[in-house]
Amino acid sequence: MRPAARDDPFLAAAPPEVVWNGFQAEPFVPPPGGAAEAGLRAAHAKVFGAELRQRALTGTTDARFYGLNGGMPVLVYGALCENAHGFDERVELESLRQVTKALALFIADWCGVAEA
Repeated sequence: MRPAARDDPFLAAAPPEVVWNGFQAEPFVPPPGGAAEAGLRAAHAKVFGAELRQRALTGTTDARFYGLNGGMPVLVYGALCENAHGFDERVELESLRQVTKALALFIADWCGVAEA
């Protein structure tokens, strides 16, 4: 028994048990470059008038599954948000509108639809 539990009357009578129940997954970093990334960068620049900034995060998304197991090109792209997955998570609405436009342009280009 650890000294902290042994020296505490309550914990000595009811020793704590530490159990790991966290999420673990294979690591995945999407390979840089490629046609999908270039298309998204072009669509973003057209809508926002600025270069797409890249950010690395230590979380996980479905991109990991599709990239590792499906051999698909993957991108993670979205609107500006605060407190992601928190009880007070929120998205900046104007960035959501702009991201929607960029995604529509990207999809049209990726699928070969010409602009009118």
